[in-house]
Amino acid sequence: MSAPSNILQQFIEAIEEELRLLGQLEQSFEAQLEALRRHDHEALEQAAMQTSELVTRLERHQQKRAGKGRLLRRMLKLELTASTEQLLAALEARPETQAAAHTLRGLQQRLQGQLQQTRQRCESLEFSLKYAIQIGQELLELLQALDQPASRVYTPTGQTRQASPQRSVVNRLG
Repeated sequence: MSAPSNILQQFIEAIEEELRLLGQLEQSFEAQLEALRRHDHEALEQAAMQTSELVTRLERHQQKRAGKGRLLRRMLKLELTASTEQLLAALEARPETQAAAHTLRGLQQRLQGQLQQTRQRCESLEFSLKYAIQIGQELLELLQALDQPASRVYTPTGQTRQASPQRSVVNRLG
């Protein structure tokens, strides 16, 4: 196997691994949504930690895949900024890499679809988490309002208003 074919195989394996990690990430998003539905705070925390770990692994893996792509472009004497389509065309032009280029094209399409699906799932989770936070904040505000004494004080104009909980107008010391 020649050097470009070896790097090409590693590039293909990197994309397959990225697809696997994206699938796991999507499952982790779903676990968080399910934990929110069940009001299971421990499961939510556990799924959030798993998501964080998966995102870190995915970012590292994407950097590794990008490095393989740059190396492959150099070996094929392409610009480092050459598009994926240009890379595929260069690979298809070589008889020894045509089959791998076809596999790579299919993987790239699957990867784009998986990325779009994962983004949508992430947006769904983001909306759900923001909504849960908003409800939590509203409940806390309601509970804090219930905790306040319902005292009223007279103003200098002779009207009454809600007493401020920070400063009491009543002299309790005598």
